[in-house]
Amino acid sequence: MVFSGTFRHLRFSGLICLPLTAVLALLPPAQAQDPDSATPEDASEIQLEPTEPSLIPEAGSGLEPEVIEPANLRPLTQDSSLLSLAGGKRLVEEATLAIETKDYNLAAPKLQQARQVFNQLSNFYQQLAGTFSGIDNRIVDEQRQKALATAEMRDEATYQLALVHRAQNQPELSVPLLVQIVSSQNPTRELGRKAYQQLFELGFTEVSATPVAEDGSEPEVIEPQNPRPLLQEDSLLSLAGGRRLMREASLAIDGEDYNLATTKLQQARQVFNQLSNFYQQLAGTFSGIDNRIASEQRQKALETAESRDEATYQLALVHRARNQPELSVPLLIQIVRSQNPSRGLGKKAYQQLFELGFVDSPYPRSPAS
Repeated sequence: MVFSGTFRHLRFSGLICLPLTAVLALLPPAQAQDPDSATPEDASEIQLEPTEPSLIPEAGSGLEPEVIEPANLRPLTQDSSLLSLAGGKRLVEEATLAIETKDYNLAAPKLQQARQVFNQLSNFYQQLAGTFSGIDNRIVDEQRQKALATAEMRDEATYQLALVHRAQNQPELSVPLLVQIVSSQNPTRELGRKAYQQLFELGFTEVSATPVAEDGSEPEVIEPQNPRPLLQEDSLLSLAGGRRLMREASLAIDGEDYNLATTKLQQARQVFNQLSNFYQQLAGTFSGIDNRIASEQRQKALETAESRDEATYQLALVHRARNQPELSVPLLIQIVRSQNPSRGLGKKAYQQLFELGFVDSPYPRSPAS
């Protein structure tokens, strides 16, 4: 597999652990050991690929270390291995067969397991590369190349999983995966561009990634043929979906159904917070690459953060109406920090803290004080 770009283009992020974690938990923990105390038996247990350099040098020769062939084929090179390139590729192949028969319920978990395997491998190879830096450059280069290869495979599996979720009519599950790919791959690379195009077709972003014309004119935006699901009223991860939850919460408050209002407001602030984080992540990724997209995403991040703080303020008032001021305090402090005390919502949140007795000094101060 050929990789364009440099090693820094790929970012390594932790993923939600899948059932594979339970298997890995059975492995014995690594023991810290003094290098001087290692015995020849300990060293002989470390076996590497026949084509890879051994850690055992040829005594007194000053030449490349002798490559020692393993007596037995090692388990992590087998197709049945749970933590190997072969094992990850096997999971992807099984997922591909399931996709061809439209068995998306089988394809999704296979791809989730595959991306977990590739992500763990990439992180482990990266750790080894850093550990051997300045000690053995042969091993550093080998581990760095493996980290790149497995990170690329992880992102490919992630992209396929996003497409499966879209085929299942679950675009909300596709969005975080696609944002991860754009950040990891860089928008200038093919997989990063494909992931952003999916976000555009879903309606998560309004600006197409079509390059700007040579004369500097704005590119023509070609709308997707199919309706964009994240722009629909019933979408769960969109401004429209968050605002719908806010309206439902207002109706519940009018009817003094505070239990329902609390649930709706908690869901709304979660939606707005996730949107704000995703938009901010995309804005940072496109910064210096495409200022049109960076500007749009930054504006959306601000807008959704404002909506999140509005939902948070309403939730704090509901807790106060239910005689639960202890639950209001942390929400109000979040708003003051997010909005700044000099802004309207920040002032209102601080005033609530004053009325609750959490602070003693009013803000802004009256002329008399």
